[in-house]
Amino acid sequence: MTEAASPPAAEQDGPVAQSIQIGFGVLRWITILLALGWLVSNVRQVPADAQAVVLRFGEVIRVQPAGLVLAWPRPIEQVDLLPSPQRQLELKVVAGTATGPAIIDPASKMAGDIPPNSTGVYLTGDGGVVLLDATLTYRITDARAWYLASAHVAPALRRLFLSSAVSFAAGRTMDDFMVVRPEQTAGDPRAEAKRQAMRGALVTEVNRRLAVLSAAGDGLGIEVTRADVTALLPPAAKFAFDAVLDATQMAEQGLAAARTDAERQKQAANQERDRILQEARANGDERVNSAKSHSAAALAIEQGMDPASRPSLVDRLYRERIAAILHRAGTVNTVDLSGGNRVILPGGQP
Repeated sequence: MTEAASPPAAEQDGPVAQSIQIGFGVLRWITILLALGWLVSNVRQVPADAQAVVLRFGEVIRVQPAGLVLAWPRPIEQVDLLPSPQRQLELKVVAGTATGPAIIDPASKMAGDIPPNSTGVYLTGDGGVVLLDATLTYRITDARAWYLASAHVAPALRRLFLSSAVSFAAGRTMDDFMVVRPEQTAGDPRAEAKRQAMRGALVTEVNRRLAVLSAAGDGLGIEVTRADVTALLPPAAKFAFDAVLDATQMAEQGLAAARTDAERQKQAANQERDRILQEARANGDERVNSAKSHSAAALAIEQGMDPASRPSLVDRLYRERIAAILHRAGTVNTVDLSGGNRVILPGGQP
């Protein structure tokens, strides 16, 4: 068998062979760079308001706080960013969310103001009906549990709040949620304090139920830090309460006007009484002084004169005074006391 002839040296060192060698060299460096990029593809910087969950073949192996994360490239390991434990998340629970059966007052049910399967309506311990519109603020305490249950955190937390609100409202009155009887709670600082304490107790109840889930191995990895609850009335009941409040306000305005008018009349009566009393005192003092001035001469004669000369002085004073009195009369008839004549004088009816 004849040996194959080797290509000549000129063909091995020709331009085509050199181009192929250069191409393979460039491809080799590109492959090396791509391999290096793939190896460091999961080296990431975690921001200060986040944390990282590292998964290896779909299993959570560790939780990395803020900083540099070193992980094997995909598909070996996967890095997902989550909110940090200090970051506050919110969940809105709207009153009237149609997700299950609820208790509705007959007036609103007949009027069709609330869907028949609304869960935002709660029955209070005193037989009232109230709607709760809440915003729950929570934070992540267990990133592993939160990541595994992330798709169910919002629905589960909503159901926990609704169940907590049902049991919580059953042990409270409507005045613990909102002002429905202002004539009883107006000016009472304990009423507002009870409403503030109600929000804290509701947060405690939701966290207790979360702890029960965690103890059973089904924890959500969250903790509720705050609940902003707004209590509302059903539309039909709200109209009735507004009418009662309007009537109460009108009655209070009427009472205030009546009290003002009564006080004005009382002040006017007191002023008139004071004026009458002052005039009576002044007239009484004037009459007393006049009487004293008229009797001063007689009293002076009686107290200061000699008893022997007193009758003559009294007789002289009498003649002086009687002359002025008789001078005012039109006619004067005198009758002798010792005589036998009798005089009949006209007089008024007794």
